[in-house]
Amino acid sequence: MSVTFLQELPGDQPADSPAYLQGVSGNQPAVLPSQGVAGDEPAVFPASLQGVAGNADLLSEILLWLPPKSLLRFQAVCKDWFSIISSRTFRQLHCRRKLTSGKVDGLFFCWWVYGNNYVDFIPLNGIPKNQKGMIPSTLKNIAKSTSSKIEQLHSCNGLFCISFNLGIENFDYYVYNPSTNQHRLIPLPYLGIKAYEIVVMNLAFDPMVSDCYKLLCVMKLNGVYEISVYSSETEVWKNCMDTEMKILDANQHFLGQGVFLNGCMHWVSEMSSFLRFDLDSMCFRDMPSTDLPIGVLKRSIRYFGESVGHLHLIEIHEFRSMSFEVLEMEIDYSKWFVKYRVDLSYMHTTHPLMLSEEVDLLDVNGGTCNVVCVVVNEKEDTTRLLVTTPDVIVEYDAHRMTIKEVADIEIAKIPVIWEDVSVFEWYDTHQYVETMASV
Repeated sequence: MSVTFLQELPGDQPADSPAYLQGVSGNQPAVLPSQGVAGDEPAVFPASLQGVAGNADLLSEILLWLPPKSLLRFQAVCKDWFSIISSRTFRQLHCRRKLTSGKVDGLFFCWWVYGNNYVDFIPLNGIPKNQKGMIPSTLKNIAKSTSSKIEQLHSCNGLFCISFNLGIENFDYYVYNPSTNQHRLIPLPYLGIKAYEIVVMNLAFDPMVSDCYKLLCVMKLNGVYEISVYSSETEVWKNCMDTEMKILDANQHFLGQGVFLNGCMHWVSEMSSFLRFDLDSMCFRDMPSTDLPIGVLKRSIRYFGESVGHLHLIEIHEFRSMSFEVLEMEIDYSKWFVKYRVDLSYMHTTHPLMLSEEVDLLDVNGGTCNVVCVVVNEKEDTTRLLVTTPDVIVEYDAHRMTIKEVADIEIAKIPVIWEDVSVFEWYDTHQYVETMASV
């Protein structure tokens, strides 16, 4: 069966407005507005279209293909549509379909410059460019205090955890869905009378398993780490009692930008072993690390992330190298293996700013590429790497070995000597996917 969606026609109401679409709700005859020509009669939709609107299963299947912002508007069409779109089952199916598509709708960049944190949003995948400034502005207005500043971001499958610095070591933490503009203030964990420092709050959300999410709070107490886990289902914090937690040296392991997959939070380290923490059993699991090259004191990690159930890692062994390997973790966590070999050296001719001497002075990825996102689409059998240069974001297709520019970098510039140089890294980057998930 083929379905023709309504096109916008002249008149008082746009085609995607609730008032215009109310005619196809199944509660009344579907009538198009008058076209303004004398003698014209309003056009009535054929019975077949009204039949589609009256079939809840078929209507749900059609609505599942629409983005969240459209669905939020369409809830106002009628009671039937509101019942379908607002149902827990529909939202779960919408989240899962979006997740399996492997598409990323945008990238948030949160970076620190001269004592201040900045946030920029780059829309991708057809997201309107006018959202470039709107989404960060809405995000900043969540906190009640006008003087608050965004301290950290962490994203997971469309939801964000945002920490706001309210001043004098006072922080608020929110879970936020940019697609629905819903947010929730999260209470802080309680460790009795102990004075602790919150290092980071990592978000864990997997719509394939549950519509609930968890927060993993990493705290530092007397030079060692403590971990507490919060569940949106119970709204209760649970402290980790794993003895391995007590021997983790805060100076050796940086538990910051964690990557959530398979019920576990994962961290990589430049000098120490990689870590994996199971949020259900509240204990550490085995996690293979990569070998440090002979004579090298630390790893040069250029990317660590997850896409469609796979962990990916990129390490650069030569400072100015544009050739690298994309490693993937075995499903059973037995080892890392080489998934792709990539050579982007020809980008020096098309993007000469990548050879800027000012980047070398910053000691940040000088002359190399900054991979900020690896996107796998198993249905289309494609793997794409999003790479930042000082002026644009390009997409590299690992199968076709082709590149194309997907977005300009306009705001996120850092003044260095004579010119602006972007220093976006993978840990500055937070993926955004549209989702109907509730917070």
